[in-house]
Amino acid sequence: MFQQLDLRNEAENLLAFEHNFSNRNVSVTFPRPLKVWSTKDILVEEYEHALPLEAFLRNGGGPYDEQIATSGLDAFLNMLLLDNFVHSDLHPGNILIKFTKPLSTRELLANLYRSTFSNHDETPQTDPVDHHNSDEIVSRLRALITSPSAWTAELTALNTQGYIPEIVFIDAGLVTTLDATNRRNFLDLFRAVAEFDGYRTGQLMVERSRSPELAIDTETFALKMQHLVLSVKRKTFSLGQIKISDLLTEVLKAVRVHHVKMEGDFINTVISILLLEGIGRQLDPGLDLFASALPILRQLGGQMATRESMTKNLPSSNLGALLKVWVWVEARSFIASAVVNADDLVKYDLLCPSI
Repeated sequence: MFQQLDLRNEAENLLAFEHNFSNRNVSVTFPRPLKVWSTKDILVEEYEHALPLEAFLRNGGGPYDEQIATSGLDAFLNMLLLDNFVHSDLHPGNILIKFTKPLSTRELLANLYRSTFSNHDETPQTDPVDHHNSDEIVSRLRALITSPSAWTAELTALNTQGYIPEIVFIDAGLVTTLDATNRRNFLDLFRAVAEFDGYRTGQLMVERSRSPELAIDTETFALKMQHLVLSVKRKTFSLGQIKISDLLTEVLKAVRVHHVKMEGDFINTVISILLLEGIGRQLDPGLDLFASALPILRQLGGQMATRESMTKNLPSSNLGALLKVWVWVEARSFIASAVVNADDLVKYDLLCPSI
């Protein structure tokens, strides 16, 4: 709480998020802080002319529902799995939407030609995304918020013209980063879940809790975790129908009943998942967290493989745990996707997995 009162910390968080997402193909931005004029009590940052997510939840996103939901989920999974630096206040009031238009192939080739063959003193190549109509589009949509039919018609027209939504995350004062001990606990828990060992998952949650001696009826708690994990295993090929928020809610209920005192970082992460999945499902009822996680699991596997010695006992290592989840989700994806469209194949990296 005291860290949030010093607004210089929020400025550093915004810069960290901007750095983490700078080279990713994710339509997400963060307002850039102006540290020269920022102090402990005042944060000065660039103004983001964008629409509140509440407007899209209330009126619908038209052709952009699925895109907004999956882009937000992809951003969160990158924060959680790759960066270990998670925005922990992701309610709809802190999520804004604006619109950009990627340049056409002709314009991109023209930029490439100019950058290769033109003199250095000529005008530099343009940004690969056209931003200068965004303010006009946002103002036009803002005037239509109270008219759902006109709102949907305008979004449909924008989609036809090639505009895409860009998500803006604000208010980054509250972030979650797991220290070495909590990271190890998380990976141990991850391994237990990867092996569908719900009983061991329950035991670890008690053993690694803040006050394990205060937990009551730990045997029943472990059996409840086993039941939840097995319920997921039985629905391996219909995970799109499973609400992760429902599972996590059951976990939190069991934690409360059995007095298992979890770390604040764990609870913050769970709350973020609950909020984000609730938002995503409202926009896209078929939102599938596991499908969206596939490309990120592949990238995480590459990172872990470079960090861990391959001479280590692989089945009991953190990389081994990841590989089990990875193979499980990959198999489920291929078998369950007997009929898919080309867009999904490209989005989830199924045509040529970058292993």
